[in-house]
Amino acid sequence: KGLTDATPAPAECPDGMLPVPGGRFVMGQSGSEAGTDERTVHLVRVDGFCMDRLEAAREGETAPWVGLSHDEAQAACESRGARLPTEAEWEKAARGGCEIGGDPLQCADDDLRVYPWGSAQPTCELANHSMVGPGGPKRCTSEPGPVDGSAQGAGPYGHINLAGNVWEYVLDFYHPGIYRSGRPDNPGGPESGEAHVLRGGAWDTFSTNMRVSNRFTD
Repeated sequence: KGLTDATPAPAECPDGMLPVPGGRFVMGQSGSEAGTDERTVHLVRVDGFCMDRLEAAREGETAPWVGLSHDEAQAACESRGARLPTEAEWEKAARGGCEIGGDPLQCADDDLRVYPWGSAQPTCELANHSMVGPGGPKRCTSEPGPVDGSAQGAGPYGHINLAGNVWEYVLDFYHPGIYRSGRPDNPGGPESGEAHVLRGGAWDTFSTNMRVSNRFTD
């Protein structure tokens, strides 16, 4: 529970981007699937920002751009006058803020989305991933799908493929205990580190990797 500091979404975004309103949201998870690096659940405030509606693709292609290092991904963003989102910004875009629940002044249970589309279990229509079944793992596809696929699983602000398809870099260096440091406003990661954070899971990972709070590294 906590008061929101809702700030307006950007009035305009560049072509291909969608606005994410500023304000508070609930970051992390404490359920049985959550790793120790997803705890402690805490309130974070971010300023409003714009983020690409789709995963990045090379010009003229529909498949996501894969195989980049973190530095190359950041350089590709900078060439467009942009940057990678922080880990907090990415999770805000994927989970939604405290404005999603019934009371805009309180962070409610509805604000703790497990996946970008809500808490319903993943299907191949919602996200390109590897499903678990009686016969063992079964992949939805044999490779990453198009960047405009899985639109049914869009996040609360309209962004597509935040879960599954390909892992997505964020700006932050990884630290397993960063959530315990209390970072309330526009938090970033540590100033240095050996790895960066990846988010969202991929076409060949399971549903637990696609939870909006799941943290992975490169």
